[in-house]
Amino acid sequence: MLTHHIKWLSNAFILLIFYGLSSLAAEPEIEALSKPATTEPLPLGTLLDSEGKPLPIPTQQSALDYQSPVIDTDNMPAKTNTHKAKSTSSKKKKQSRKQQLASRERVANNPSCRWLNARMSQLETQIGNRPDKAASYQTDELSARQQEWQCLKCGAEGPNQDDHYRCQYRR
Repeated sequence: MLTHHIKWLSNAFILLIFYGLSSLAAEPEIEALSKPATTEPLPLGTLLDSEGKPLPIPTQQSALDYQSPVIDTDNMPAKTNTHKAKSTSSKKKKQSRKQQLASRERVANNPSCRWLNARMSQLETQIGNRPDKAASYQTDELSARQQEWQCLKCGAEGPNQDDHYRCQYRR
């Protein structure tokens, strides 16, 4: 039992010595504390990088303080109405109801019509790049989509609520 206490006391003594030496090594010297700092205080608006070197601060204007540039309208050339004259001379006839429904010049403001228009355009470009036999399934889908376009009235006012079920393309 006495040997057990001696081993325990010797281990405790070794730990105290080790802890004491490590704490002395971590404390700064008294002479180092009494010396004044050799670095001068930084002026306001100065930033330092990770190595302690000063960083240049850009002098850009804030986006909140933006003012648009002044444009002198006196020196601007006068606009002519040539565009208006062209549009009146080349006016098209008003399309019939059937032509409006089949036409894809105008797309109704409906998500189904916008998607249908994009899909038909995609199919047309795919068909144009291939021979007839290779694009036969795309041609079949395009004709079905054209019938769906007319049934949904996508070239005019767009579909009614019950038109979606009635006109949906079935595979």
